[in-house]
Amino acid sequence: MFAASAFMLTGCDDEPSLGNPVMDVKTDLADACFGDSLRFVINASDSEVPLSTIHATLYYDSEKVSETVIRTKDSGKDYEGRIYVPYYANIPDGTATLRLSLQNIQFSIVERDYKVRITHPDYPYLTFVGAVEENGQQVEKEMRMDRQEPYVYSYTGKLPQKVSGKIIAPKVGENGNELVFGYESNAVRIGGEGAIPFSNSKAGKYTVSFNTFSFAASPFVVLKINGAELEAISETMAQTDLDLSQGQNITIEGFPNINDWWIDPDYFKMNDDGTLKFLPLSGKYRIIADQKLQYFRVYALNGSSPMTLSDDGSGALWVIGENVGKPSVTANLVGWTTENALCMAQVADKVYEITLVGGKTVSTNSINFKFFGQMGWGVELKGSVNYAEINSDLVGVGTGSDGHDDGNLYLLSGVQLRDNVIYKFRVDLSGGINAARFTVTEEGEQPFEEKRVTLNGVKMNTADNAVYTLPIDLHQGEQLTFDGATGLDEYYLDPDYFNYNADEDVITFNPVDGLYRVTLNAMGGTMSATRLNSDGTDATLTGDGHGIWLMGWGVGSPSMDSQFGWEPGLAYCVAEVEPGIYQFTGQAGPEKGSSIGTRFRTDYLSFKFFHQNGWGGEYSGDNALTLTGTASQYIKDAGNFELADGVHLEDGATYRIIIDANARTIDMKKL
Repeated sequence: MFAASAFMLTGCDDEPSLGNPVMDVKTDLADACFGDSLRFVINASDSEVPLSTIHATLYYDSEKVSETVIRTKDSGKDYEGRIYVPYYANIPDGTATLRLSLQNIQFSIVERDYKVRITHPDYPYLTFVGAVEENGQQVEKEMRMDRQEPYVYSYTGKLPQKVSGKIIAPKVGENGNELVFGYESNAVRIGGEGAIPFSNSKAGKYTVSFNTFSFAASPFVVLKINGAELEAISETMAQTDLDLSQGQNITIEGFPNINDWWIDPDYFKMNDDGTLKFLPLSGKYRIIADQKLQYFRVYALNGSSPMTLSDDGSGALWVIGENVGKPSVTANLVGWTTENALCMAQVADKVYEITLVGGKTVSTNSINFKFFGQMGWGVELKGSVNYAEINSDLVGVGTGSDGHDDGNLYLLSGVQLRDNVIYKFRVDLSGGINAARFTVTEEGEQPFEEKRVTLNGVKMNTADNAVYTLPIDLHQGEQLTFDGATGLDEYYLDPDYFNYNADEDVITFNPVDGLYRVTLNAMGGTMSATRLNSDGTDATLTGDGHGIWLMGWGVGSPSMDSQFGWEPGLAYCVAEVEPGIYQFTGQAGPEKGSSIGTRFRTDYLSFKFFHQNGWGGEYSGDNALTLTGTASQYIKDAGNFELADGVHLEDGATYRIIIDANARTIDMKKL
């Protein structure tokens, strides 16, 4: 015991060595770029105590922004490490502090600070990787964004109206990293998991740009209703709260495909000018634009909270349950999820309605929903208590003792709702919530749902969503803008009336100024035009003096499958491209199996020009057209214009007929 005590006393008297860590930095740490992995090499040693760790910490001003730790086992060894230089938006070039420290196992530390000049990388280009449609399929495409000015990069090309993707910055310099800019919390961020949701006013050629200093990206269409900008509440939803008056016209901006949206008939009616007429009683409402489902969800507000129902029947009435949903049951079933509750439109004081269409917004073979006094659980209308009157031979209200839950709506025995038929559910609470009068009426079949298309902001007319027409004043060289029509770059545009510039994705009008009827055939993928008199009738030479019409065989448009023939009313209006100068252009091809654009038959022609769309005045006799230029190489005047003797047009070649109405001459040339 004495020996042990002596040993312990001796051990306590000898203090352990704290060591002497020595750090020799062997790399130049003067400069780095945002987004770099800054490399350093340190020779670490301690002749007395084993080493522990090397710490590297990076500070922007006094804020720690990055750190890394390296384990050090052997004294006298070189240790290599890297520390990430964070890249944030709107941080100017400047000087950061890199603190390097070496620690041994006795917690002795040697520490050294280095001033590092941090600058933005000057990328030669960026790459935008987005999903685009090619040959009818969604494919991932890499698009090079070229440097336009310091920090600013852009790509210009043909893109869909919405294109989501990520931007990739290449590695720059020895310590650089490839960086991926994504989307998170409604902002562009490095490493953001979501795709950047670019959107333009319409599909076609436009520019996607990005600023590597501010992380500003464009275009993002700003959504507005009545001039109020909508606030994004998710990647696909945005909302605004508005005071609205019954019958008020509401303007909508930034919704380029609004013609494809489902418009809730309880709340809105689409006007021809693209505004929405508000239908319910005046009040404060929240409008939520669901860009995924393409519809506006609307509900009444009390301040900033969803409106609730009062005992006297005022306020709001909500629908929760199965077999009902907007814009459709299949796309957005309400179910018993209270956040999905539908607010009924208040059409008169304390009178509420919801309009449903069989097979679309309500199931036809079964229903099971009920009316609530709030967007959630609480007050509800029960069949055993709240209903004074039920007028329907289609729908019943459960009482809880009749085999149906109390207050739940159900189809009466033997009843099935009909597809595409409108049913209006009406609850009259003018006597209070304990005297509800409930009716369901059948309003006939859902009318034709027009897909709205506009030309230069004016709504075109259609009866079938296949063929659209519009009489409109147009100017030579004017750019035509279509909304609601997609894929126009793949349409056949009458080459004498329209010019499509693929590089600019622009359609311009070729003929002289005047009133024209433009026809867009969405089913056939063609676009044509007809000159009109000032009164809207087909142009004639005896009217406004601008109508020359072509009839006959061997000529047709958009192909030989649509030869003009000699049927009155089906003549072709020739485009006046200069005052008094008319032209007809097309390729030559076979009569059968011809392709779009084949407007001349190679082996047979027999046509004539008229002063109107049908029989009457014509270019013949004393008023005949005289062959000029190279016309005689291709055609002859045999009463009708026919192929010259022994002549066949070249298959696939393009020809143009030119009529000078002033000189009464006709020319034909191969282009």
